[in-house]
Amino acid sequence: GILAFDAMADDPVMGKLIRSRAEEAQVSLAEKSQEIALKSDLIISAVPASNALEIGKELQNYLRHGQLYVDVSSATPKVKQQIGEIVEKTGASFVDAAMLGSLPSEKHRVPIAASGSGARQFNEKMSPYGMKISVVGEKAGSAAAIKMVRSIFMKGIAALMLEMLQAAETYGVEEEV
Repeated sequence: GILAFDAMADDPVMGKLIRSRAEEAQVSLAEKSQEIALKSDLIISAVPASNALEIGKELQNYLRHGQLYVDVSSATPKVKQQIGEIVEKTGASFVDAAMLGSLPSEKHRVPIAASGSGARQFNEKMSPYGMKISVVGEKAGSAAAIKMVRSIFMKGIAALMLEMLQAAETYGVEEEV
């Protein structure tokens, strides 16, 4: 079965929603994050980027050989490398997984770039469930770098388009442009 931990599960406001969604999805909720590491072969860390390294450090004493630790946070390539070093010292394999699409609309079928020592194994284990995983290298941080560079391009092209339209408006040619 699937076991999850959410730090907000006991929150007076969010807790009820979290428990309800877990029950609906037939997911058991763990009392502590360490329980996930102790009981799971595949661990997916889906936390804010600012917490990703902290969680890796928090779980390092509970990880073991044969486990896959997958970080899907939007942490920087350098942070992903640091987490990878921490995880691999335990004997577990690390996956830097970068989601390259809209998670709310594509759900588990969102395209994922995966790098790190466990990327190929992650692909083999999860592709049968409809996940779209592309292995992009053995080096942790490569997937995060791809996501970061793509993001720079997409945000840059949007900003450039707005500036171009402002210039066109200044010269009164916005309709033609």
